[in-house]
Amino acid sequence: MIRIFDEQMNEIDLSKYRLKGLSFNPSSLSPEHTTDKVPGRPGVMRGGVDLGPRKSEVDFIVEGTNFNTHSLFRSNLFDLFDPTRPLYIVQEEQVGKRWFVVVSNEWTPERITPSVSKFTVPFETYNLPYAESINTSLTLRTFNTPWWQIGMGLISDDTPYTFNTSTFRVYNPGNVIVDPRYCELEITIEAACSQYLQLVNKTTGDTWRYEGAATVNDKIRLSKTRATKNSLSIYRNTNRMIIKLNQGWNSFELTGASSIKNITFDFRFYYKG
Repeated sequence: MIRIFDEQMNEIDLSKYRLKGLSFNPSSLSPEHTTDKVPGRPGVMRGGVDLGPRKSEVDFIVEGTNFNTHSLFRSNLFDLFDPTRPLYIVQEEQVGKRWFVVVSNEWTPERITPSVSKFTVPFETYNLPYAESINTSLTLRTFNTPWWQIGMGLISDDTPYTFNTSTFRVYNPGNVIVDPRYCELEITIEAACSQYLQLVNKTTGDTWRYEGAATVNDKIRLSKTRATKNSLSIYRNTNRMIIKLNQGWNSFELTGASSIKNITFDFRFYYKG
C-alpha cells in the first residue's frame, strides 16, 4: 500500500479521492558517466560519474460509485497529481523511508468498468535520487515511536548522537555518504575555547576549524556550508570546510576546547532503495 504526504509531511487522505495506491516501483540509480576516448587506446578513460534523477512509477485504482461520480473523482486527481507540486511517497512495507518526488510526465486513467479506472503515475525524484529516513538521528528510537522499521541499518549497540567528550564515534546507518552540501546534517557545538575549535572526522579526513573564542553557553552550528555562533555567521573565521559522514562508524576528535558541554549530530539517513 502507498501513502502520500505533502511537503510538510501532512498525510493526504486518499479515500477522499476514492483512490488506492497499489504499488510503488522505483528504478535503479541513473548513472551519468563522464568518459573520454583516446585514439589508438582501447576502451575509454573514465572521469567520474554523476547520478541523475531517479524514475519511479506508482500504480493506482480509483473507484467511483457510478459512471458520473467516477468522472468527478478523476477530475480531482488531476489536482492531486499537479506536476508543479512535489510530494512524499511512503510504502507501508518500508514505513521508515520516504521519497521526495514530482510527477514527471502525463498520465491517463484507463476505465476498466463504468465506475473504476486504473492508471500509473510517473514520478522522478525532486532533489536527491535517494530515499531518506522520516525520523532523524535525534528521534527517540523505541518500538512505540512511529516511522522506524527493520532494514534501515540500525544496530542494537548504543548509538548516541549527543556527546560531551573530546573523542567519540558517530554512526551513519544509511548506505549513502551524508554530505551537508545536499543532505540534512546539522552539528551543534557547545564548548569553551580561548583561541580555536577544531573538529576532525578521522574516518573521512574532514577537518573543520574555527579561529576565535567561545563559551559553553554559545551555540556553534554547522549547517550545510554555513557556520554560525548564536545565529550570527562565523564563516569567515573558519577554514570554510565541511564535515561529511561515511556509512557506518565515524571517529571524531574535538581539539582546542577547555570545556565541552554538548556536541550534537542531527541528520537524516539516506538509502539507495
